[in-house]
Amino acid sequence: MGVVFSVTFGMLCVAGLLSLVRLLRGRGTLDRIVALDVFITLIVAATCVDMGLNRDGSNIALAAAFALLAFIGSVSAARLVERRESHR
Repeated sequence: MGVVFSVTFGMLCVAGLLSLVRLLRGRGTLDRIVALDVFITLIVAATCVDMGLNRDGSNIALAAAFALLAFIGSVSAARLVERRESHR
């Protein structure tokens, strides 16, 4: 079972690096917002995989709160950018 967790962590790390590249080299603001949201989602997923590996669910509320805050932040930033674009 440890192999499955190792492969999962590896794939999450590769996806995290790719989303960081997109965050740094994104063409527009919305691309960067989406890349940051994906990166935060990958961090939450890695935390959940770690909880599964250790068989300890004590951080599940923290992961859920962090994911919710990331979602609210992404939606707020997207609306702000949308309002700026419509005023031009």
